[in-house]
Amino acid sequence: MNRGTVFLFLFLAIGCADAPRDNPLDPLSAGYVSQATLTGTVLLKNIGTPISLARVLVLEDGLSVTSDSAGRFWFPRLSAGPLTVVCSKAGYSPDTQHVVLADRVTESLTFLLNGAPIVLQKKILTRKIDQYYPSPQYYIDVSADVTDPNGIIDLDSVSFIVSTYTFPMAYDPTVKQFLVRVFKYDFPTNTIEWLIGKPLGIVSRDLSGARDTCEAFYVTRIIETGATPVYPSSFNNDTTSGTPLLKWLTSTDTFTYSYTLTISRDDAGTSTVVWEVSNVNSLLTQYQYPTDGSVAPLEAGSYLWAVTVVDEFGNSCRSKESSFAVR
Repeated sequence: MNRGTVFLFLFLAIGCADAPRDNPLDPLSAGYVSQATLTGTVLLKNIGTPISLARVLVLEDGLSVTSDSAGRFWFPRLSAGPLTVVCSKAGYSPDTQHVVLADRVTESLTFLLNGAPIVLQKKILTRKIDQYYPSPQYYIDVSADVTDPNGIIDLDSVSFIVSTYTFPMAYDPTVKQFLVRVFKYDFPTNTIEWLIGKPLGIVSRDLSGARDTCEAFYVTRIIETGATPVYPSSFNNDTTSGTPLLKWLTSTDTFTYSYTLTISRDDAGTSTVVWEVSNVNSLLTQYQYPTDGSVAPLEAGSYLWAVTVVDEFGNSCRSKESSFAVR
């Protein structure tokens, strides 16, 4: 090796030894940044369908992204090491996961969000049942249509609430609604008038503890005055054919309403509804039991009939029952 070659080798060796290390991808460089990648998916718990527009937040880095239409999210540059990741969306319980990211490695997470129950529809109807003894009966019927994003089996309880009072509601599969009937004596004043003006609510909870309270709703009306049966009448011990002509004194109410007519068979004190017609025009004061063969004539026996005033909301006031006989 000649002298020039030796000097060149020494120059290159010394120059390489002192060269600055400024490559950010070089772990030995002063400018090296430890980075990792995090991807994942946001799904509905128990169902598995993707949830879009969920916010995924990395607490340590203060970075957040939103899941796409397929529930996917992506953080291309995060600090390597232990991180806390929180996934949230309105109407769902947030989920938190902890992950340790390795440098230059892509990790993946799956969030399973639990959706809170949702009250789709709710209604309260007031009822008055007039009777000779012991006194008129007052109660309310409350219904609610409740669903859960995670499936109806995830619902744990549904309750009707007013003030500090809570009344559990039961699911009726025939109407697919939660129902409860509350009588006047369940309220502090022994009247359903106590409810007037008070905000009412439906509270639903699921098996994971998520809770939803619907927007407040209110009693619309309590009907106190109704119609009065005239014929056939208990006072006259009236006897009719199997197709009686029902007559009544009209209601004095000024709001919009209709009539519902009901005939029940009385067997030793046990009454069974055998015929009913609703949406009878409020201008009418009599109604002919069908004679066109659409229903069978009433058989011989003892019967009770009543006329009910029903307003446009469904609140009702039923008259005292009037008895008659079919011979």
